[in-house]
Amino acid sequence: MAKNVAGYRAEGYRRFQLKVGGNPDTDIERIHEVANKLEPGDKLIADANTGWLQHEAARVVRGVRDVDVYIEQPCETYEECLSIRRRTNLPFILDEVIDGVDILMRALSDQAMDVINIKISKFGGLTRAKLARDLCVQLGIAMTIEDSWGSDITTAAIAHLAHSTPTEYLFTSTDFNSYVTVSTAEGAPQRDNGRMAASTMPGMGIQPLMNVLGDPVVDVS
Repeated sequence: MAKNVAGYRAEGYRRFQLKVGGNPDTDIERIHEVANKLEPGDKLIADANTGWLQHEAARVVRGVRDVDVYIEQPCETYEECLSIRRRTNLPFILDEVIDGVDILMRALSDQAMDVINIKISKFGGLTRAKLARDLCVQLGIAMTIEDSWGSDITTAAIAHLAHSTPTEYLFTSTDFNSYVTVSTAEGAPQRDNGRMAASTMPGMGIQPLMNVLGDPVVDVS
């Protein structure tokens, strides 16, 4: 992980997200090792994806209390994450447990996070994700804009929602089509020096490749 930082920085990235959530001792070591490779202006996120039990997450935040790192979704439930949030001064991100405006409002009331990860499909599509985004802007909460997974079509949707988000509130977004080897649409955003730009063409600016996608699974016409 630490060795990869220099390579990603050369590609233009300045925010580095570690996948943790395993052995707490190993994760503490990983976070420290990567933090030692960072330069001014870089940001480090330790994303457990619900992988720690509460007692393990408590050990990790104590073990990295001297590191400038964001802690993302340490435990499975909202209540467990809130407990860890209240034990640390490190900036905190909620992800998997935020799937609607109701839990978003509860988290805002509890001061449960400093950043929220809005995943478009978890909110039920772009319209509902935009509602959550606008609410966060009004309340001063920074956001990661992405989805649970996807390729070109999902990346196009992410790019448009991210581009329409005021810059100071956009923490980061993800170019999922850089993670896959099969293209599902023409005209999708492509990363360039750690950035991606939404298409200026109508709609999402993409043309789905139906020969790749295959026959519809559900027809609602």
